[in-house]
Amino acid sequence: MEKGQALSVKEKIAYGCGDAASNMMWGMTSSYLMYYYTDIYGLPLVAVSWILLVARVVDAFCDPAIGYVVDRIGGLIVPRLIRSLAIPFGITGFLCFLALPLSPMGKVVWAGAAYIVFGAIYSCINTPYGALAVMMSRSATQRVSLNAFRMMGCQAGSLLVALLTIPAITWLGGGKSAAQHRYGMAVYVLALSVLGSILWLCVARGCTVRHPPAPVRQDILVTLRHLLGNRRWVLSNLLAFFYFVGQAALFGFALYYARIVLGGTEQLGANIITFVTVLLFAGVPACLPLAKRMGTVGTGIICLIVQGIAYLAMAVVGASITGFFLSIVLLALAQGVMSPLYYTLLAEAVDDGDSRTSTGSAGLAYSINTWITKLAMGLTGFVLAQFLAQGHYVEGGTTQSPDLSFWITVGFVWLPLGAVCLQVFCLLAWPDKK
Repeated sequence: MEKGQALSVKEKIAYGCGDAASNMMWGMTSSYLMYYYTDIYGLPLVAVSWILLVARVVDAFCDPAIGYVVDRIGGLIVPRLIRSLAIPFGITGFLCFLALPLSPMGKVVWAGAAYIVFGAIYSCINTPYGALAVMMSRSATQRVSLNAFRMMGCQAGSLLVALLTIPAITWLGGGKSAAQHRYGMAVYVLALSVLGSILWLCVARGCTVRHPPAPVRQDILVTLRHLLGNRRWVLSNLLAFFYFVGQAALFGFALYYARIVLGGTEQLGANIITFVTVLLFAGVPACLPLAKRMGTVGTGIICLIVQGIAYLAMAVVGASITGFFLSIVLLALAQGVMSPLYYTLLAEAVDDGDSRTSTGSAGLAYSINTWITKLAMGLTGFVLAQFLAQGHYVEGGTTQSPDLSFWITVGFVWLPLGAVCLQVFCLLAWPDKK
């Protein structure tokens, strides 16, 4: 396939299926896992914070390891790797939400072990998937289009979770008690897990590796040194880290913000997640025309400025439902427009590094990026759980401490606003802006 030749729509859809599969489970873990741990499974907040953090520390070894394996064996292994891990991905995702009747300590151990194993499987399938785009096309325009389909798959998976989770677990469980929600959650996640495995098999079957990197036998320390000398790659990883700090805060605290700050119910929180997911999806198609007109970096800076304005507006309106939803519209649309740019900039950074050195390091480069995103989610989850503890959150309680609203606002508004500001600095430092 020539550099400028278009990929088929069928192949782009197949590629998007991967992020749909990932983000069904990513949406569950980012939006509902903390709520499941605290209000459904009854784990203490201190244990929850450490589970979220330790799982990401373990991933520090899994992501680079699988990336290194891909680089040493070569790009042709990617579809086979995705095919072989599709079913384990579904099984381990289901186990994360399977509430076994154990002792308090047994629950903590089971929850931590299940989440750690799922994180490892997620690394081993999602890292090769991220590198796959580079191997499918060398055209910058085609990669923007391919990543737009990826983001649409991402938002479709997230939308499914946002729309169905609270109503589904209530209906499947037969009620709203913790015991009924535990049963409903298990049945619901089982269905998601089966669907996720099928979607990953579609990726393995429908995507073709046309530009496989040759196997690399270079020492890993040499490869890492080359990557760290690639300014674009370092900045793209910082961008990803701060972006996912904001995403973890937005989705991880939505249920708590709706109940404590806005004075609503769990369903209001689910509606907020749904609303945000729809708007993220709606913003994605605008990415390509805006990037063509203003450049990738210029479009990103404008989107980040809009996000900053939205967070400031959210802080000003406080408990106003109308003001909150107007702010969230602005925020989510800007995030949706920008979302494909993170992967486009990363692909540019990987190509830039390979053109200047003899190191074919796409697997390791993408694996570290995947780990960075999960590290951001894990650290943010740890911080958010600590904020709940500082506010003396009572699991399932109808009466909460007066301090709780302040700490939830810090986690939902001010923490991600800081992350947005740091992303602006990263883009301003991007070399050869275009």
